[in-house]
Amino acid sequence: MDCPVCNHKGIPESLRQCPNCQTDLTMFRNINRLNSEVKTKRQVIIGMGFLLVVVIGILGYMFLFSDGFSSRNIRLEIQAKNDEILELRKQNTELQQELFDLRQDGDTAEGDGFRRVIPSSEDDPSGVSDQKARRTSAERTESRQSTETSEKPEVVYHNVKAGETLYSISKKYFGDGSKYPKIMDDNDIDKVSDVKVGLRLKIIKE
Repeated sequence: MDCPVCNHKGIPESLRQCPNCQTDLTMFRNINRLNSEVKTKRQVIIGMGFLLVVVIGILGYMFLFSDGFSSRNIRLEIQAKNDEILELRKQNTELQQELFDLRQDGDTAEGDGFRRVIPSSEDDPSGVSDQKARRTSAERTESRQSTETSEKPEVVYHNVKAGETLYSISKKYFGDGSKYPKIMDDNDIDKVSDVKVGLRLKIIKE
């Protein structure tokens, strides 16, 4: 060390006094030793503080990153649920519309059944139109003559009720709905539309 009094340099550690001024160097050596220890401890503390700051920064970054990642996942899940809800609402609306249409069709069909007394040519299961069902006067006369020459037939009278058709009446008495032209012949009916509710029909059962 150097002598702090006379500034003599290079004094060995084994000497307790300065060879130049004979100053006791023990106290100065202790002071230097304490300063060295304080400096070392200060460096250690600074290093530990810096390391602590780095660790805190890393932990904070990890926390923020994980929190952001979790928030993103939550947002994606919420969006998926919202899309699913919208799809379910769309399907519910379509089903309600379909149910409404089915009810409308059912009401229309039921209403037509009460309004329609005699079916049109399109509804006739036999496929015979009004024009095809007509017969000439000569054909009807020939049919009546043929009936008169045969065995005396059974005659039944029927009043047309709401909802009945010539087809259903023919099926009731003859067991075959396609024989309704015979009823038209026996009652001199030219058109299916002439049959109304309350009309009295003569049914000739051979």
